[in-house]
Amino acid sequence: MHYELKSHRLRYIDAMRGLAILLVVFSHVTNAYVKMPITNMSFSGVFYMMTMFRMPLFFFVSGFFAFRMAEKWTWPTVKRVMTKKFQAQIVGLSVFCFLYGVCMRGWRFHFIWTSNPYWFTISLFEMFVVYLAVALVVRKSHSNIPLYILLCASFVAPFLFNYFTDGVKLPKVVVGFQTWHTLNYWPYFMLGIFARRFEAFTWKAIDNQYFKALMIVSFFSLVIFYGCRHRYSLEWDFVMTAMRFSGLMTVLATFRSYREWFDKGTPVSNCMSFVGSRTLDIYYLHYFFIPNLSFMKGFLSSGPGNSVLAMLTIGLAISALVIALCLIVSAILRSSPFLAAWLFGASDKNRKPVS
Repeated sequence: MHYELKSHRLRYIDAMRGLAILLVVFSHVTNAYVKMPITNMSFSGVFYMMTMFRMPLFFFVSGFFAFRMAEKWTWPTVKRVMTKKFQAQIVGLSVFCFLYGVCMRGWRFHFIWTSNPYWFTISLFEMFVVYLAVALVVRKSHSNIPLYILLCASFVAPFLFNYFTDGVKLPKVVVGFQTWHTLNYWPYFMLGIFARRFEAFTWKAIDNQYFKALMIVSFFSLVIFYGCRHRYSLEWDFVMTAMRFSGLMTVLATFRSYREWFDKGTPVSNCMSFVGSRTLDIYYLHYFFIPNLSFMKGFLSSGPGNSVLAMLTIGLAISALVIALCLIVSAILRSSPFLAAWLFGASDKNRKPVS
């Protein structure tokens, strides 16, 4: 694969992740001043348009960079990768879960088994462990069949799980291990893996003008006609999946179309790329800086359609400030190589990169 620039990073991918983490923070800030489900229908469509693709994007990119050909999964490589994943997604998760329970929940930690805000890192670690296990089977068997079986299962499992658990109170263990999130976002992780596996075909499809048009029209049409909260149904499950997929492809195609601009190193592109390279840091830290804006819920949630501009302005401005604070704290923590490695999985700059 060709990597642009001396940093060996795809800058437009980093910038895309920068947009995604901004929208993650935006959705959490929005929850502080908008009633859920959203009663302002104008803002409902805008909200879905801005947030529906953000988590699928993260899992897609994670899968894309997780892929390696079977012969490259040597034991030294497995050890290095798993050490980094354990540091960032288990040790870092444990530290910030503890701090969140102490600072935000008054020494109460029941959120771990109900609504853990750090579910993403748990699900991503689970996905990576499953993929690594299957990749090692592929290496030993010299056959890609297990990987294709996993791909097929990943697209069926979410619908079956959602259908059979609709209205069912799940055990705490199932909730704590983020089974719902892992299964529902697993297809995008696998999509990223196969996008990297068949990279030439992937970029050819995404660069195709008709594919771009189809994804853009599909995404905006689905948001306009279905962009509001629905009780679970199999139909809504398919619609939401189509909305997420088309939104993901729309964003990926858009950023790829302007990749040369991101490579020029303008102040805006540099800022977006840098934020994208610190998404885990921001994800861990941003919960500590979101203000309580519940006093604004009444007007903004039920006001007229023209309050959408106020909602967006407030949400994006506060989100930008929260991210700025996160980056400051991140810079302080990363000044210690030990903390950088064990909290965020940062690699030693002097270490030879994993092939």
